[in-house]
Amino acid sequence: MYFITEPDINFRIKGSRDPLGFQSIWQKLGRKIIRDLSTVSGSIRDFQLMSFAWYFWEDRPDKNFMAFFYKFEQACAYTQELYFTNSSYNGKDFVSKRKNDTSFRFSTNNADTILSNQKTYGVFGKYNRPFTEMRIKYQDDFKSVMQSAIQEKTDTGLLLKLVDKLLTEDIVIVTKEELKPIADLLEKLSDAEKQFYERLILESPSHKCQNELYHLFKKHPELRKNTFQLYPFIDSVVELGVSDALKACLVEIRNTENVLYSYANLFRHLQSRPVWQSSEINAEEIFNHFPAKQDYLFENSAVVVLNEALDSLQEGKTGIAFAAVDRNDTVSKKRNNSAWIKQENGKLVRYYSDGGREIAKLDVNNAYENNYFIPTYISLFNQIDPLI
Repeated sequence: MYFITEPDINFRIKGSRDPLGFQSIWQKLGRKIIRDLSTVSGSIRDFQLMSFAWYFWEDRPDKNFMAFFYKFEQACAYTQELYFTNSSYNGKDFVSKRKNDTSFRFSTNNADTILSNQKTYGVFGKYNRPFTEMRIKYQDDFKSVMQSAIQEKTDTGLLLKLVDKLLTEDIVIVTKEELKPIADLLEKLSDAEKQFYERLILESPSHKCQNELYHLFKKHPELRKNTFQLYPFIDSVVELGVSDALKACLVEIRNTENVLYSYANLFRHLQSRPVWQSSEINAEEIFNHFPAKQDYLFENSAVVVLNEALDSLQEGKTGIAFAAVDRNDTVSKKRNNSAWIKQENGKLVRYYSDGGREIAKLDVNNAYENNYFIPTYISLFNQIDPLI
């Protein structure tokens, strides 16, 4: 039995990104293999940031935590810009413009926040859910791991002096030199941290499929060497003789993505014109590259409907186009919005074109749109356990 976590708040539908409601479909499938990660939680340094922040906060009331966290995240952002070449972090555009200043100011004031909404778009917004789901700060060894890392990596006195300012002062002004202890903390993982994060983020002993994938990566590190491509990755894993449970998940991902990719691109193509006559739809080149109906029992009812519509591929293309438009209508109604394309007197009429473009060909055997959290997992694996 698989236990699926609550939908990731970072993957709620946002504006025009998902007119067919496919995000929730691929996300649920991805959770069967990668339990807690998201596409935006791929930095071990940001997991460290969350961990150290909660460690320094100790037993203070949680309701006051964010004011400290804003300042701590700002301090970490400036530290990465000043001490780590070509580093990537939240708020880089804001911070990089100030890197030549003689001192740096941290506070909750709008003038100092490094993002338009630091809570939502910063580390907390991206990592709080996986951090909480993994119960990182509630682990029995959490405090001892953080404490040993601090003692091993930096001058504890200087670090705690800076942290005390962040905890107690509304506005904190520091120099580059005063940020050095944070650079020491974030530069690399201690052995204890590596073992800690490897257990919680990668291994996930209570989750059968992810745990199997973890041990497969340990045994076959070549699986995480190359640039990620969904279908070759699935083929490589299946060829290694994995369990029936993991194989079933991977096969379902492959078959589902084949359908989602095709319909997502079809809908974009349908948006490229204001009106479609049935005769025009049937003549479109894009349908010559559509997959045939799959002989597969999909778990998701929406995918079942879209797959069944592929039966009409040889007889006429309007049925497939209408299936895409019906899906958009269903999704739009659930969001209390109007459909983007509507059926009117046998025609398709476009009412919203954002994201629309002409698409003549599809590469259904190789191309894909959704990654099912696997690249995030591989990236974190390589950061925690680097390939030699």
